[in-house]
Amino acid sequence: MQNNHSQQIPDNSQKIQSTIQQFQEYFAIYESVFPYLPIKDTEKSSIEKRKDWISKLKQTEFHVAFLGSYSAGKSTIINGILGREILPEANKSTTAFPTIVKKGEKDQAFIYFMDDKAQRILYDSFITEIGHKIGKNLSNESHEPLGRHFQSIEEAIKQYETETGSSIDQQALGKSRLLVRNLTNPNSNYQGRKEIQLSELGNYVEGYEGAIYVDKIEVFVENLNIADGIVLVDLPGLGVDNKRHKEFTQDYIKEKAKAFVVCINPFKVLQGEEIEFLAEINKKNPTIIQRAFWVINQWDIPNKTQKKEAINSFNQRVGDYHFIIKEERNFQTSALNYLLLKTIAQGTIDQSKKLPGHLETLIKTIGLENEPSKDQAKDLLLNHPDIVPFSQFLESLYKYLNKEAKDEFIADARKELLEIICKLERLLKEPYHQYGQISNPQEREKWDAVISQSQLFIDQLKEKVKEFAKQIRTHEDGQFWQESDTNEIIQELHQKIVQIDEKELKNYLYTGEDINKEQMYNFPDFMKKKIELNSLMKKRLMSVVYIAFTERLSTLLSDLQTINLSYLPEEVSKKLEDSLCERDILMRLSGLSDALFSQYGDKLHEIGESLKDCSGQTFSERLKQAIERYENKLIEYIRETIKELNPNICYSLKNHAEYLEEKLLELFKDCQGKISSQIAQTTELDEAIASEVTKQTTITNSYEKLITLKSSITG
Repeated sequence: MQNNHSQQIPDNSQKIQSTIQQFQEYFAIYESVFPYLPIKDTEKSSIEKRKDWISKLKQTEFHVAFLGSYSAGKSTIINGILGREILPEANKSTTAFPTIVKKGEKDQAFIYFMDDKAQRILYDSFITEIGHKIGKNLSNESHEPLGRHFQSIEEAIKQYETETGSSIDQQALGKSRLLVRNLTNPNSNYQGRKEIQLSELGNYVEGYEGAIYVDKIEVFVENLNIADGIVLVDLPGLGVDNKRHKEFTQDYIKEKAKAFVVCINPFKVLQGEEIEFLAEINKKNPTIIQRAFWVINQWDIPNKTQKKEAINSFNQRVGDYHFIIKEERNFQTSALNYLLLKTIAQGTIDQSKKLPGHLETLIKTIGLENEPSKDQAKDLLLNHPDIVPFSQFLESLYKYLNKEAKDEFIADARKELLEIICKLERLLKEPYHQYGQISNPQEREKWDAVISQSQLFIDQLKEKVKEFAKQIRTHEDGQFWQESDTNEIIQELHQKIVQIDEKELKNYLYTGEDINKEQMYNFPDFMKKKIELNSLMKKRLMSVVYIAFTERLSTLLSDLQTINLSYLPEEVSKKLEDSLCERDILMRLSGLSDALFSQYGDKLHEIGESLKDCSGQTFSERLKQAIERYENKLIEYIRETIKELNPNICYSLKNHAEYLEEKLLELFKDCQGKISSQIAQTTELDEAIASEVTKQTTITNSYEKLITLKSSITG
């Protein structure tokens, strides 16, 4: 079975962006009404925790984590996916580090070391562990120097061993000693980030003396044949000494991994701290387990009876732990044999350090007389019963990532968004329907007048904005750039060409492989630097539109403020000034000009090609002809470019006007409560009544916006 590893994750960017905007809209509503909510701390925490979804949704990477006890072959399974021997196998479980594998521009790896704070936290965890063993509180409550504190711990251990006649495990003590040594006398070799070659990775899992200081390893692989955005993460497991590594593993499975692979030793099926951890997760959130793929590795080693026992044990433990496992995500295979055959088929096995050493076992297992040829290896990859499941595993994993994982991810986000929308809706529903009862008829009359005046004022603001947008959409004949602008650009171009120093130009053209021959192909580069046509066109374009558009922006701001400046709260007035300043339109025009004049480089190349046949008896004659031809060609290019200039300008300004219209109308809606409060103050309402006006308007608007948002998700 041939799987397509380079298959891309579908572009769900529109769905993701929509969901991000919905979260942002929700929290804008939530923050506006929060001062008026009778909300408990637990509800507040539950709601605000969902803000994390915004950053989660912005993350473009899809992390696949690999979990399994020591000897389950996680590294070999990842190497099988990579089709190369990249990750070394840890010689014991305690030397495993979090290892993150990504696509990169070149093969390289980085070792990240813990900072002082992280080392101190790890040290404290070891000391706590030792304290539990000897029944004493060994924490540094008196804040004595670290070296002295550690000496007192060693003395406490000696006293314990003398009194009890038993000795404690020296591992935690030894690790603590290493941490103290580096914290009191830092070694520069164990600080920050260190770049290494991929071939050096083995040095960091086989007796590396600085292992205790390693935080994580990041690996970049060139030409990696996996889908863009997929990140493979070799988790250190839960049997390691480093508390941070345990937390890293737990966090990845619970939060970060979009999928994870449970790697299983056929002789220790679903055993160890990792499985207990998954069982605990399954009780609290069974949906996490649904992201799992289950791979019993090293399937070439057990005999038929042992294989049957392994499968029975697997099924029994799945039932005991109440895991819900999809049959199509359960595989028995040999990652090592797959990797061996893959590298043989690719002709790359000789590039590996350890793989050739496994060939003899492969030959025996497969039942061959000699090392398989490339064609035999390709055939075995497609047909051998212990190898095919690895390809099926890859196909299933990528299929899930390519579709289900992302859809489920977005669905989970929207589900949680809907939950907090419903929470806020319940809190706002009663005040929305019952709020604003005033018993005093005179105050009621004043209040109604404020609400009416507020609505009238906002309607006037809206009308001015709509009128502005309409004017831009129907701008005369759409002729922003005039013939006079073209003529002025051509005149500026001519002036720059006239001012060119012929001596400097000749010197530039004699720079090249043959210093005794003019290099006419250098001519366009020189002219480009001297004339800077892109810059000329861009400045003229921005000047033309700036005059026509920014004057209207200024007029709109003045119109909005003069309707009734006393009704505009200072905060709203500042937002209007910011929205109608020239910054945004200048950025838009800059982008437009970059797009319109982006072909200038190609045009220069064309012109350069056409200058090869310039004729003349002397170099000066040929140069004069080249300059003349260059100017004429650029003038042709300018006139050709401006043909589509006005339609593009109109389209860009129309878009910006519509953007402004939408933004300002939304601003008026959001600030209706503040505007009502401002009007209430100018009409000298009682302070309590004015405050009540603001509260009523804010809650009313927020509730209605919340219901609209809810409909956009459920509808």
